[in-house]
Amino acid sequence: MFKSMRPLWTVCGLGLVMLSAIMAHAQEPAYACTLPGGQNVPILVDTSLQNVAVARRNAQGQRTIVINPNVLALFQPATRRFWLAHECAHQQLGHTLGHFGPDREQQADCYAAHQLVKNHQMDAADLRAIEQDISKLGGDKKAYLPGPARAYAIDECVVKAVQEIQQSQ
Repeated sequence: MFKSMRPLWTVCGLGLVMLSAIMAHAQEPAYACTLPGGQNVPILVDTSLQNVAVARRNAQGQRTIVINPNVLALFQPATRRFWLAHECAHQQLGHTLGHFGPDREQQADCYAAHQLVKNHQMDAADLRAIEQDISKLGGDKKAYLPGPARAYAIDECVVKAVQEIQQSQ
């Protein structure tokens, strides 16, 4: 049985900790992302970012996630949670070293969805909200599937995650 969203949650494997359901203040991110080895990934705020969030690695190898709280606020809470899990997945999967494209976006989407399901952080209502928000998005063919196709792919990842969990019990 899935638990409902609560103010504090953890996604094991990503080490993702959400400190509040919604960012308390635009100047400080309400999230923390920690890699399995214990390395904290700083979350930076940039209101000029033309995206919800991006995972980056600088020339010195430091990993960061940059979020735009104004864009993030346009989405439902479940989708905001998914976006952060998605960016942490990019860090976990090592997707911050150059090559970007639909394959890496799908991997991050699927990894994030799997972790959220595995850790009882996504229920059917959350999935509907995520699919509803993502279906409205366009797609940059170089980086993302169009919104409806991306939502469908996330749904498939959730189904697969549920099946894997059921088989392991």
